[in-house]
Amino acid sequence: MWKKRKLLWVITSGGILIVVLSLSWLELPWMANHLGFALPGQGGLPYRIAYAGRTYTNLATCAHAGWCQSPSSGTRPGPLCWKEEDIQQHGNWPLVHVGAISTLFGSSYSLVASQSNVSSKLTVVIIYLVSDTNCYVPYGLEGGP
Repeated sequence: MWKKRKLLWVITSGGILIVVLSLSWLELPWMANHLGFALPGQGGLPYRIAYAGRTYTNLATCAHAGWCQSPSSGTRPGPLCWKEEDIQQHGNWPLVHVGAISTLFGSSYSLVASQSNVSSKLTVVIIYLVSDTNCYVPYGLEGGP
């Protein structure tokens, strides 16, 4: 009798664990976008990240979520990567390291911001995620300063 209960408990627990893990895996894009971590691979950057208690967004990124995958979606503004020259034209150069966002099963991405905003203790309006060599993904402040 004891072995039957133990076997039933193990099978039930294993089934529940499989269901929970499956649902968690399906919800990874939602969790990445709302909790601000990146998923591995191209297109895994979240649309929302946090820095210094503020929220920053970029609608061109969505961590593989379905709402931005369709080509007819009108939510994809401009190019994803900004080059050093683009940032200099906006007057946000030089950049300094201000933080990082983690990647599920991978190395983290650096967050950088304009040195003038960081050193003067002003609210940083744009932060950049360093995606690759000379590829900076801009995230804008959500709400107001």
